[in-house]
Amino acid sequence: RPPRSTLFPYTTLFRSQQLLQTGEEAISKLAGRAAEVQGLVSANFAAKSLADVQASFEAAFASGAPGAVNAEVVKVHTLVREQAAQALEDLKAVEMWLMIKTPEVADGNNFGVEVQAFVAGELKAMRTEMLGMVDGLSAYHLLRGATVEKVTKTPSKSMDEETKVAVEGDKTTNSSSKTTKTSAAESAPLPDYVKYIAALDAKEYHACYSKLVDVRNTYVKANLAVTKNGKKLNDPRGEGDGSGHNYSSMF
Repeated sequence: RPPRSTLFPYTTLFRSQQLLQTGEEAISKLAGRAAEVQGLVSANFAAKSLADVQASFEAAFASGAPGAVNAEVVKVHTLVREQAAQALEDLKAVEMWLMIKTPEVADGNNFGVEVQAFVAGELKAMRTEMLGMVDGLSAYHLLRGATVEKVTKTPSKSMDEETKVAVEGDKTTNSSSKTTKTSAAESAPLPDYVKYIAALDAKEYHACYSKLVDVRNTYVKANLAVTKNGKKLNDPRGEGDGSGHNYSSMF
């Protein structure tokens, strides 16, 4: 068995090759993912005005169970979160690919390295945008719940206890029973609150549409940035060996 010190370079090389392969697979799917997300946009968002969207949400809130979530908004919000999370992973893979392709610091002939740095910056900015979308659903529920609480009366419970005394011979036995009562005061919600909740849902619905379009655009932009600059990204100094690592490449 070779000494541990001789295994380390081979282990590092193997891991780098794995990461390169993962990155190249992610790059090869960028255009296809853009088309896939566009299909999700078309399938989940019908062409209608925000006024119509709000009116349908307002009617659903008025006729539905008190305090119920807006299932339509939750559905598209969940969709955005999943697609943004997938885009986040894809961008990470491309960034790592690019990092491995970046050569060591040297004097002169650094134009290709500058191209790499520019594309890396663009990918990082896109990834940061995707990261923000992953947290959107929890923020929406927090804001909506605070408003719905003002409209929906939460049932209150009270406990009544009754004690009975029984005498049998020279023994006295105490027994008790408890009764739970639930009550809720019925009152019509203020119309402004109902409209606010419907408007909030309509805004979130439109925001989900915009975010899903942004996910699609992120794939398009990442694909263009990588493919248009493929030669410089893969071989920044024109050495013909993929940044001096002798790795095979899709470019």
